Amino acid sequence: DGQFVAFLSDRDGPMDVWVTQVGSGQFHNLTQGSAPELVNPSIRVLGFSPDGSLVTYWARRRNGTSGSIGGGDIGIWAVPTLGGQPKPYFEGVAEFDWSRDSHQLAYHTPGPGDPLFVTDGGLRPGAQPIFKAPAGLHSHFPLWAADAGYLYFVQGSLPDKLDIWRIRPSGGTTERITSHDGRVSFPVFLNDRTLLYLASDPDGSGPWLHSVDVEHRIAHRLTSGLDQYTSLAANADARRLVVTRASPKRTVWRLRVGDSLAEPSAVTRMPITTSSGFSPRLGLGAAFFASSTGSGESIWTILEGVPQEVWSSPGARAIGGPAVGPALEQHEPQIAISVRQSAKALLYVMDRDGTHAHVVTESLDLQGAPAWAPDGQSITTAALDNGVPHLYRVPLDGSAPTVFVQEYSVDPAWSPDGKFVLFSGADVGTTFSVKGVTTDGTPLPLPNLTLTRGARRLTFLQDGELVFLRGEIQHKNLWAVNLKTGAERQLTNVAADFDIRDFDISADGREVVLERVQEHSDVVLVDLPRP
Repeated sequence: DGQFVAFLSDRDGPMDVWVTQVGSGQFHNLTQGSAPELVNPSIRVLGFSPDGSLVTYWARRRNGTSGSIGGGDIGIWAVPTLGGQPKPYFEGVAEFDWSRDSHQLAYHTPGPGDPLFVTDGGLRPGAQPIFKAPAGLHSHFPLWAADAGYLYFVQGSLPDKLDIWRIRPSGGTTERITSHDGRVSFPVFLNDRTLLYLASDPDGSGPWLHSVDVEHRIAHRLTSGLDQYTSLAANADARRLVVTRASPKRTVWRLRVGDSLAEPSAVTRMPITTSSGFSPRLGLGAAFFASSTGSGESIWTILEGVPQEVWSSPGARAIGGPAVGPALEQHEPQIAISVRQSAKALLYVMDRDGTHAHVVTESLDLQGAPAWAPDGQSITTAALDNGVPHLYRVPLDGSAPTVFVQEYSVDPAWSPDGKFVLFSGADVGTTFSVKGVTTDGTPLPLPNLTLTRGARRLTFLQDGELVFLRGEIQHKNLWAVNLKTGAERQLTNVAADFDIRDFDISADGREVVLERVQEHSDVVLVDLPRP
């Protein structure tokens, strides 16, 4: 009815479910630190029951208990809107939406392809399956049309190859509604034919607020300026909207790692002169990082404590972090970066001071961060093929790129001896597996290593230990695993509000650089005039 707004906030410390009555100026913490993990920023995590008496929210149980519909550790919980004890509401389900008359329910589970189901309104298993995204793709944000004639949803490859589609509730052929091929999220109906939603621009900037007539299918961007929007919701008659207006802050930090666990006090901010810093890397006696400029993103280095820009190009935006090449006697040390520029994905190689920059391939739809082969003669990178990322070898001698790994694979990391490469597999729910192949593409036996979304960065120590991020979606620490024995050890213990999004570690394991993200946001109410 538009009288209450629910939202997530960490203003009391942990991430909790909050509610406010519009106009009251009062904000109430409903879960008070007692809920399972709440945050998955890529899907719609909050809602209300049809009668408004409950706030429903997505949750991932930290101990991984199974849900009744095979959803593993993911399910929908609920807490009374006016306060009370949280309880499971719809176990094994990731997202759902009630039809306008509350007689039908659509939901998807967190299995591969996010299978979409429709029921006649009961919260129970045995519903009619109507759609499953192709292998490696995702399907989120189910949304009923006002007349229940269609189900709308967002489909594609996470995080930034997505669009809005629709399907009849009985199943059948899907229809594509938008053509952004970007970060698309949070569709809501403004009226019977107009969808509002969030989408990024082709250069990766945004997300911004967009609209589309679902029959004409011509999208329009509605907002300008520097504001970014990270969520959108509407009440039942679409006379009230709420948006999350964000000003994320990305900074670069460092710490020294000794023989014992690195504690929060050991982390110090690096003295960069730009407003933001992200995707830090170590190598060649320096630290490298990416930074936003007014017209794009640039690459910087910090050498002996002094930051200096080494590369920039108008409109360019980094895909993953810079890759620092091996120090070899036969040529000048180099770095590689993947960028989107002028609607193209370009892989650049340059000397470590930014000179002699040149494009080594522009024929691939690059995804994630590149990695140097240990011999320095080629670069391994993921690129989309029919919407699914595969690893490619890109020779530096001008030869054509070739497919290296046929299955879903992204963000490669070469072993120090050059005998194998590890990579991230497809997301299933909020987790993915780490896999590997030898130089000839033979699958590599590995200890079972399943990581949480946001932890795709992998790197090695000189003794062959693999270093990775482990933890909740918005709070992780660095761990190392011996791939031969499976023995693991924790390297850092950062504060609960320290959200690590990227990192690098020196080969000897003594120095670490971290990207920290702080999501400062406001919830903004928009009252629309009645027609």
